[in-house]
Amino acid sequence: MKMMLNWNEFLIETPKALTIIGMAKNVGKTVTLNYMQKALYAQGIALGLTSIGRDGESFDALTHLAKPSIVVQPQTIVATAEKVIIDPNLWDYLQQTDICTPLGNVVILKAKSVNQVVLAGPSKNEDVRQLLQCLTRWGTRCTLIDGAFDRQSSADPLVSSQVVLATGATLSRDVEELLHITTCRVEQLTIPKSNDDYLKLYHHSKAKVLVIGHNQCQEYFVSTSLLSITQWLTILEDDCSVLIIKGAMGDGLAQALLKKQRIPIVVVQDGSKIFITVGLWRQLRARNIQVQAVQPISLLGVTINPTYPGGKGIDPGVLLQKMGAALAPIPVMDVVQERKF
Repeated sequence: MKMMLNWNEFLIETPKALTIIGMAKNVGKTVTLNYMQKALYAQGIALGLTSIGRDGESFDALTHLAKPSIVVQPQTIVATAEKVIIDPNLWDYLQQTDICTPLGNVVILKAKSVNQVVLAGPSKNEDVRQLLQCLTRWGTRCTLIDGAFDRQSSADPLVSSQVVLATGATLSRDVEELLHITTCRVEQLTIPKSNDDYLKLYHHSKAKVLVIGHNQCQEYFVSTSLLSITQWLTILEDDCSVLIIKGAMGDGLAQALLKKQRIPIVVVQDGSKIFITVGLWRQLRARNIQVQAVQPISLLGVTINPTYPGGKGIDPGVLLQKMGAALAPIPVMDVVQERKF
């Protein structure tokens, strides 16, 4: 372990966009976002900042303790809803977009000095992609995206080239359980890319579900991929070798797969589409399931928050050591302590 001095210690090249997502509230997502802003700003990187939806509140709903604010570095270009801007005099107005949110249209602003901001961006990934293009035109080299709380779709690789995952003691105060929960999410987010033959089938078919067996492909034009175990068992033939899903992979499918003598390869858009609980995921992993992605996610690292509101939490050194060993070679960081495993 050593001090995390600058951005280059955990990323060789600066991504055009990086999303920070949290596994729960109070896991340190905002603290991570602020730290990464400082690290990039210190190296002279022209920064952009936006969000997927609006996440968080000024005070924790349970403890009523103040939560950390998003602190913007000077010259940072921010895309947020117009109604959350408290003092327009602190910003240089650049542009109003036609992207609507419940808090008004998204506007593009440049911070005149160190400032605080509420991020309220669009909820649709395609609108976020449009904003990223807009921020690039205004000269940003890297845009940090505040991903919505516990919303895995914030990690869509079609939006962001890199992802940082924040985890912490609010998920569990038991270290081993926290390791299991976080490892499960990391395994899901980092599934490998599928082969070209399956990718062609995925892109060429309009069906929600494709079942491949004995060199034949059966298409199912169902309305959703979140089917019940009974529905999946009627679809999954015994000779099924590959299952391609356009949509989410949920517990119903997991339960059905565990009843099969041979578990097929499963292909999904990306790891953010997997919504399988820890227990079922571990059972599938024990059966050597292969889940592959059309578009893989690049997980830059994991940050840890050993504390939880109103409580003592977990020893920071112990959590960093154990989480780092469990997730290696993915970097694990405690940005408050400025330590990295």
